[in-house]
Amino acid sequence: MIYEAFGWTPPTFGHMTLIINSETGKKLSKRDESILQFIEQYRELGYLPDAMFNFIALLGWSPVGEEEVFSQEELVKMFDPERLSKSPAAFDAKKLQWVNNHYMKEMDLAELTDMCLPYLIADGRVEENPDEKTIEWVKKIVQLYQPQMSYAAEIVEVSELFFNEHPVLNDAAKEVLAGETVPAVLTAFKAQLEEMEVVDAPTVKAAIKAVQKETGVKGKNLFMPIRVAVSGQMHGPELPDTVELLGREKALAHLNQVIK
Repeated sequence: MIYEAFGWTPPTFGHMTLIINSETGKKLSKRDESILQFIEQYRELGYLPDAMFNFIALLGWSPVGEEEVFSQEELVKMFDPERLSKSPAAFDAKKLQWVNNHYMKEMDLAELTDMCLPYLIADGRVEENPDEKTIEWVKKIVQLYQPQMSYAAEIVEVSELFFNEHPVLNDAAKEVLAGETVPAVLTAFKAQLEEMEVVDAPTVKAAIKAVQKETGVKGKNLFMPIRVAVSGQMHGPELPDTVELLGREKALAHLNQVIK
């Protein structure tokens, strides 16, 4: 009516289809606490603007082909209103994490470290105004988890093993440590760790091979007890990288806790 009042020719209007929760099938609502509703919530968790733009652009619209990750420029260039869908668009939080993970994997390591560091500081795991040595250590941790992180705040959860003084073992981990050959493996690895001049990934890898030769234990029976003993976890980054970042003192403390 405003257009008509001014004598203007109104444009052709269109609107997006309804957006529904992919898990419940119901349209998004501010009262739906099973999904984050506001953009600032995603910003606070460390989702990237380009990833959000990419994800939202695919709600109710699809490009030609199977590719789903595009720059803003590519999305603008390829947009075709004929490919808008009339069916409800499903807001899939897991897909958003997948898209954001793609963008995070492409980030410069120093930039991603700067993005992750405030979450570690806020959680009390890193002191405010960390020195360069601490920043470099955190950078190595971020590098370990960069391929798998879905958002920056996740660094607090995934890197927990590097900050725990005494890892808490679940039942599966305890079962691993109950193996018959475990005492010999851990004792031999502890001796190797104590004798290392430099604790880095290549040296740790060589030490594990030496333990294999000394004990005759191979495969999971060799790797899993060491992993569980030093990290408290069944899965995680490569074992030599984990030991390097834990450092000799903390890795030995964890081993001694299990061996006793």
